[in-house]
Amino acid sequence: MKGILGGRRKAVLLIFFLISVLLQGCTQGHVFGHALREKERSYGADMPELCRRELKDCFGVEYVLSEGEEKESRFWDEKNNEELVTHYTEWVLAYKDAEGRERLFVFDNRCGEGQEEEYIEKTVEQYFSRLAEDYYMQNFWNEATAHMTGLEEDSIMYIKEYGLFSYPDVPETAVMFQERLNYSLTGDIYFPQLRYDGIFRDFPYIMDMYLYIMYEGEDDAGKTVQRQDTERKVRELIDEMARYTGGTLNARAHVIMKDGDGYADGFSLAVLNGEYYPGGPGTEYEIALHENYFGSLEGVWKFIPGM
Repeated sequence: MKGILGGRRKAVLLIFFLISVLLQGCTQGHVFGHALREKERSYGADMPELCRRELKDCFGVEYVLSEGEEKESRFWDEKNNEELVTHYTEWVLAYKDAEGRERLFVFDNRCGEGQEEEYIEKTVEQYFSRLAEDYYMQNFWNEATAHMTGLEEDSIMYIKEYGLFSYPDVPETAVMFQERLNYSLTGDIYFPQLRYDGIFRDFPYIMDMYLYIMYEGEDDAGKTVQRQDTERKVRELIDEMARYTGGTLNARAHVIMKDGDGYADGFSLAVLNGEYYPGGPGTEYEIALHENYFGSLEGVWKFIPGM
C-alpha cells in the first residue's frame, strides 16, 4: 500500500513538474519569441551639423546645444508580429525668447538619409504650432470655454499651416498648392523675437477651433437659448483674440451641437484679418486667406502649363 501511495505521490509531483516546465517554456518562448522577432533600425545623422543653417536661421547664434543623447524606442507591430526597436540621437537646444525666458527645442535624427532638412523643418513646424497653441489656450481659450454650458472635453483648438489641396474646376487652387508647397517656415521664422500677436500676419497659419456642445434640455426653446448663448460666447472669444492680434486674426470656428442621439445641429464661423468672413468657411474663404498672405491670384493661374 505504501508503495502504491509513494508511486502516486511521485506521479503527482511529476505532473506538477511537467506543468511547471511547460508554463516556463511557454513564458520563455513568448519572451524569446519577441526577442527573435525584433527588427532594429538605427539612425546616425549628425543633425546639428547637417542642419546648422536652419538652426541658425530659426534660433540665432546664441543658442546652447546639449550633447547628443542616445535613445531607444520600442513598438510592437501586431500586423507583422515583430517588435520594432529604433536607435537614435536626441538633442536639446536652449534659447531665450522675446520675453527673456529660456525655451527648449528638442529634436532628433529619426529621418532617412538625405532627408535631414525636410525632417528638421517638420519638427520646427510642430514646435511652432505647439508654442502658439499653448499661448492661445492659456491666455484666451481656457477661460472663455470654462463658461460655455455643455462643452465636452474633446473640444480643441489647433494652429496649423494652410492646407494643401487643388481642385481641377478651380484653377486658382493649383497656384495655391504650389505656393504653399514651396513655403518654408524655417526660412521665415526667428524664435528669439517671436511675438504671438503677429503670427497670423507673419506666417501662413490659421487657428481652427472645434467645439462640441451637449444640449442640456430636450425642449426646443431651451435649445434655442443655449445655442444663442454658445454663439455669443464663441464670438466674444474670437473678438477678444482679434483685438489682441491687432485685427490680423485668421480663424475658423466649428461648433457641433449634440443631444442624446448625437449630432443635432451646428454652425461655423470664418475670420479673415479679424473680420467675420461672409459665407463662413469654404473654397472662397480659402482663396481669400491665401491671397491675404501670398498676394493676389488674379490672372496668375493662366500662366500655369496646362491651364
